[in-house]
Amino acid sequence: MFRSSSLTDDIILFEMVDVQSAADGESYIRALYALSARTEPVILIMLFTGHVEQGHETRKQAALWFRQNRDRLPCFAKGLIQVEPDHEHDHAEEVENSNFARMLPFPLKHAHSLDEAYTLAKNWPNT
Repeated sequence: MFRSSSLTDDIILFEMVDVQSAADGESYIRALYALSARTEPVILIMLFTGHVEQGHETRKQAALWFRQNRDRLPCFAKGLIQVEPDHEHDHAEEVENSNFARMLPFPLKHAHSLDEAYTLAKNWPNT
């Protein structure tokens, strides 16, 4: 399942649960394009629950979106918080220092719960 929602004006939640259907993938890509259409930057919280797996076409479309929007990311996003409540061990340092994190023009943080992520997002430093 994929779902996108606004928690506040400047905090967006993307939820991914288990294996993603083709319709979930299409919703995810639409949510990415809606995100990139924003004029004010937000904190994006990505919640992964269960064994999240996306189809090849979704991954391909997401990579295309990233390439198209990489230089514009700071225009609509000021940070990303990855939440993995089902992950077996604490790997915040691994996530926050990953190659993906280094490609982003803003911080990538890791949280163990949605509540923790929401608190992080509410207290995000102004840039």
